[in-house]
Amino acid sequence: MKQTNRRGFLKSAALVAGVGVVAGCATGSRRKASKSPWVDLQVNGRIGISFTDSELTPEGVLKVVEALRDGGTDAFLATIVTCPDDMALHALRTIRAAMKKYPECQKRILGFHMEGPFVSNVTGYSGAHSKQWTRDCDIKVYERWQDASDGMIRIVTICGDRKGAEDFTRKVTASGTVISLGHTTTWRTEDLNRLAKAGAKTCTHLGNALPNELPRHHNMIWTALANPNYMPMFISDGFHLPKEMLHCYVRIAPLDRLVTVSDCSYPGGLPPGTYKKNGRISVLEADGFLRSPKTNSLAGSSCLMKQCVETLMSPEVGLSYSDCLKIARENPLRLIGMEGWTA
Repeated sequence: MKQTNRRGFLKSAALVAGVGVVAGCATGSRRKASKSPWVDLQVNGRIGISFTDSELTPEGVLKVVEALRDGGTDAFLATIVTCPDDMALHALRTIRAAMKKYPECQKRILGFHMEGPFVSNVTGYSGAHSKQWTRDCDIKVYERWQDASDGMIRIVTICGDRKGAEDFTRKVTASGTVISLGHTTTWRTEDLNRLAKAGAKTCTHLGNALPNELPRHHNMIWTALANPNYMPMFISDGFHLPKEMLHCYVRIAPLDRLVTVSDCSYPGGLPPGTYKKNGRISVLEADGFLRSPKTNSLAGSSCLMKQCVETLMSPEVGLSYSDCLKIARENPLRLIGMEGWTA
């Protein structure tokens, strides 16, 4: 029986502080999920350490890497969310310093996912991002990122309706970085096709960072799932999307077009409570649900990839272990041009 929390979000898992067990997932499936080499393209932080932080240190990066490794994540993209330019550059340089100093960081951090600042500032679409730091697409900002990261920007999430989005997509794609549509007001098939022609390949956490009310037939969820030019990323932690919706996702689109991510955020792995970083408050509830009280929205996830896979292997969604290897390892690596990579 499904339950909703007091904010009305559907609960389909019993997750405590991000290390719980998904209801309905067999023990054997959980064992496989916890020991398998998952690749996560959206990791914001863990155990109290955020990658988007002016006080981030190489030692802090190592702690996150070790926590993810011990939790079953083989490799990941360090994700920097919408923030001031100097904070983003500090994060990139600090993480690269950690990669050069610590072999474990070098081995497991595959690069960077820049989720903003070129995203929508429209309520609902902006999600938990800081609206004051959102902006139109700027290739010079991207070039500074590439310099700070030694050319390791793998994904940039943008709103397709931002000024200069199409030209930005074309130039960034030519540099070898994947453009993802997310926190975006773009949804029409003709616009998705136009941006795909410029080089866009994926969508960031499809089904989230959207208003609570959408046109039931004409919206980004349907057009992105139906468009063969895109490999949508989605969060299957048991909180961001209900299992019924995940059941539909994996049957509408071929499995070789789908990528699951965790959206793991810094409160994950901590006790339930209220946490504050960069002036923003996040509340981690006892069941693992992570929310922003200011925006009344999800604030990332407290879960790891193993919980995301457990959800997909639950009877309600119905994927097999081999299916999950595709969408939680093989497809993520293929999307960022690292097919066949091993640690």
